[in-house]
Amino acid sequence: MVKEEITPTLYKRKITHTEYRHGDKKTKKGGWSRMLHHHITDNKVSLSQEWLDSKGNFLQANDKFLEKVESSYLTPIWGGGFFLLIIIIIIIGGFKFPDEISSIQYIVPSILAFLGFLFFLFYYFTMPKKEAIWNREDGLVTFPGFMWRPNITMPIEKLVFVMSSPSPQGGGAYELQIARPDRSYSLYHSFIGYNCYEDLSFLLWYMDKNRPLPPGTAFDPYRDRDFERRKAAGFPPPIFVSAFDTPEATPEQQSERERIGGW
Repeated sequence: MVKEEITPTLYKRKITHTEYRHGDKKTKKGGWSRMLHHHITDNKVSLSQEWLDSKGNFLQANDKFLEKVESSYLTPIWGGGFFLLIIIIIIIGGFKFPDEISSIQYIVPSILAFLGFLFFLFYYFTMPKKEAIWNREDGLVTFPGFMWRPNITMPIEKLVFVMSSPSPQGGGAYELQIARPDRSYSLYHSFIGYNCYEDLSFLLWYMDKNRPLPPGTAFDPYRDRDFERRKAAGFPPPIFVSAFDTPEATPEQQSERERIGGW
């Protein structure tokens, strides 16, 4: 049984970009050596109702759209906190070693740290609303723009997905990232599974509206409605390639899909 009626205003956004700033070919050739293909390779991620209720990663999940928790507000908090810490250290150092620190050594870092703190404080109160919406119905993805830039909405097949490289300390590798189209060096991070392959597979499976909904109790209330929608459309073939079968929720539904859709 479906829990709720879902209004289009919750997830429908206008397309802002259909290609990358320098064109898809140049973008992919000019540095995205870690680019990922639009292939479903893993089926290890399952979205449970308990995880959804905890609001840890998703705000909403149904047969129309996913709304991911957006953590862009952490950037000004961490940035402002860092510069505030520097200011405190400088003040303490000035009181503790008044004879060892010259005016230049004290004033210049203080001004720079204070300006950095003001920058992030201003950004915190003026940053636009950041959204992360995966619109299954229309095949569109909305994700935050860089800093004050508006949110970006693109067809998922046009997105360039890449995996992160290791940090100097060796961590942070194999995480899923989306290249922003307006600034090819700027990346938006998206995290669900343990690595980029699990993340991307789950998202592509969900966004392939010709396939059944991915595993997980969070989607169970919507499976029948989604099945009837695809049945009415004649069970069109999948949009993205998959390395494994994505069967229907019941054997009866699977038989009906094979009979009508032929797959």
